[in-house]
Amino acid sequence: MGYSKFFATVAFGTLFATAPALAIDITVDADAGIKKISPYLYGRNIDKVSDTKVESDSTEEAFIAQMLDAGIHMMRANNGNNSTRYNWSKKLTVHPDWFNNVYDHDWDITAKKVLDKMPGVDAMYAFQLTGYAASSSDYNFPDWNWKQEHGSYPSRAFDLAGGGEVSEDGQTLIKAGDASLYNMEWPADSTVGIIPHWKDDLKYDMNRFKYWSMDNEIEIWRGTHNDLDLPVTGDFLVERYIDVAKKARAAWGDIKLTGPVVANEWQWCHISAYNDESRPKIDGQEYCWLEFFTKKIAEAQKASGVRLLDVFDIHWYPGETDYESRINWHRVLFDTTYYYKGGNGIRCATGKCDWSNKEKGYKSYIFVRINQWLEKYFGKDHGITLGITETSIIDNDPMVTALTYASFLGTMQDNGVEIFTPWTWGDGMYETVHLFSRYGHPNRVQSTSSNDSLVSAYSSISNKGDSLTVIFVNRAEKDAQDVNLSLANFASDGTVKTLTLQNLKGETFVSHTSNALKENAVGANAQGGTTTATSYSTNSFKMTLPAKSITAVLLTTTTPKVIDAITPAKSALAGNLLHHESGNWFIDNGSGNVSSVSVFNSLGQNVLRMHAIARGNIRIASEVLGKGHFFVSIRTASGTQMQKITVK
Repeated sequence: MGYSKFFATVAFGTLFATAPALAIDITVDADAGIKKISPYLYGRNIDKVSDTKVESDSTEEAFIAQMLDAGIHMMRANNGNNSTRYNWSKKLTVHPDWFNNVYDHDWDITAKKVLDKMPGVDAMYAFQLTGYAASSSDYNFPDWNWKQEHGSYPSRAFDLAGGGEVSEDGQTLIKAGDASLYNMEWPADSTVGIIPHWKDDLKYDMNRFKYWSMDNEIEIWRGTHNDLDLPVTGDFLVERYIDVAKKARAAWGDIKLTGPVVANEWQWCHISAYNDESRPKIDGQEYCWLEFFTKKIAEAQKASGVRLLDVFDIHWYPGETDYESRINWHRVLFDTTYYYKGGNGIRCATGKCDWSNKEKGYKSYIFVRINQWLEKYFGKDHGITLGITETSIIDNDPMVTALTYASFLGTMQDNGVEIFTPWTWGDGMYETVHLFSRYGHPNRVQSTSSNDSLVSAYSSISNKGDSLTVIFVNRAEKDAQDVNLSLANFASDGTVKTLTLQNLKGETFVSHTSNALKENAVGANAQGGTTTATSYSTNSFKMTLPAKSITAVLLTTTTPKVIDAITPAKSALAGNLLHHESGNWFIDNGSGNVSSVSVFNSLGQNVLRMHAIARGNIRIASEVLGKGHFFVSIRTASGTQMQKITVK
């Protein structure tokens, strides 16, 4: 029987001839919803990589090998709270969770290890926004000596570096340490100085370090960095952000800035603020912190013409322990119908708080809200993407961890999220990212499920259009689930292979060739698998998915169509990029194609330059030019446009 007359049903090593009565219908359209999948979704926070020892030991080498085999492509290497007062010049940082003691840290070392030992992996570091950085380790609290004398450490909540004193039982602070002894002023020029240090002095390939966090969890500094006694208000935080962002962009035009790097669900809308002003205000009106941040940064970007934000970055640490909540966490991001019982801070998303229906929960859809705020304040085609750079989704059952992680990865692929780097890493996660990263393809295509809350399908296609992978996540806790898979605009050649993760116990991932994936070859020419020819419908497959399982279906075609996942932008020179409005001249850079602008006066003198132009409607600063006739040169990838304007 030829491939064109072949139909097989796949069931983790078993084939069924008839469809179950209550099967879930899955449709995959290879021509619909095509978008590039960011490789930086396959990321994690750094650990087991020393930033004090240049040479790698066996543990570090094993970690790097395992990570590379799993298909990790992004390493968040700034160590969270420890990045806030990192001094790249002195190679020191303050440990706020450990008495504010200062220890040696050298990002030069980890960056060099990324360059030399981690091909295909990029790394994210961070700028410091507090205005201070570590200066000396001479004033550390003698924590080890204290433990030897008292049998335990004192409370970690106390600021003891800098000469602090604590009671004999370690539970009462007698005197806080003097922060001026171990900190130094660290303005924006100092923090962004790491860019020329790496780029010019050390000659690092900066394309591997494009993404830079704008500090870490700035809205909770009153708790995490309280020894600095900073006036943590919305206006203060935004002011610090803008100052550093402008200087970072000036230091390197191609940099990718991620912010505001908020701490958790409550902090999405609240600041641990000075004088208890937890929700910032504008003209007396309270705003959710994330909306306030978006509005203020957009205003500053439009006024300056400097792009200030590239990735909207949040953290989230959900706390539910029951199975149903965990396997639905991914729905908090984009699902506008899902009531999240853990929703708390988000109830204040409008500036006013809705505390009703606590039992039912609250509709969060946090990334939808962020996208709405971005479009409202930055305008359409703003080019700002989304990311989560800290979360913890580990369960005692590695299979639950795998299901939760797979649901996050698939949902983020479907919605164009750019960065995902979980803070904690548990059993089941390497298996999951390996399946997505090593067996998936660069381009997402549309999948629809008749019961998406129970079984989701996440699909991707190769650039050549000759290979399609459909990854099923069956969240049913106890029962196998029957599905009918229908393919549109992809003519399967009849050769099918499945890879399944099920019943994971402990850490099973060793390498690309040694892991827990169970393979089943299906098709007329399959080798080593069980096959059964049955009645068929073209490009339709009947499958049974084991309970609590992740199954990838790998398909190929002999009639491929090359995929172009990026919609070609309109030529920047197709129309006039300059327009006059309300007495001002503006550059229309909604497409993001404008790379630089130069303005010349009537004598041919260059009187204004703009580089790394932000997306959107960018005003030409007439107060800088003065009155008169000027020529504006706008450079894009398609060429240069020159136009005469008059400023009155």
